[in-house]
Amino acid sequence: MYYRITHIAPFLASEFPKDFIISQMKEISVKFKFKFRLLDGDRNIYFEGIASRNDSFEPLDLLGSEFGCTDLQYFENGKFVSL
Repeated sequence: MYYRITHIAPFLASEFPKDFIISQMKEISVKFKFKFRLLDGDRNIYFEGIASRNDSFEPLDLLGSEFGCTDLQYFENGKFVSL
């Protein structure tokens, strides 16, 4: 699976290089079709992105868990749904 981050919550922005989102956006291609977001236990959105699949926990496992995210949601049928 491949994914790219398109938004980082402002309170986390200092944890990443200044051009992180710009470099992620440059790597987006047609294979990225599925919007997702990573949330913490209080339902705060930490990250948003796009992925090549909508059935993998990879964004949560590789990025979200490091920052305390507990939920991965994919956009399906007009709303975000937890995987």
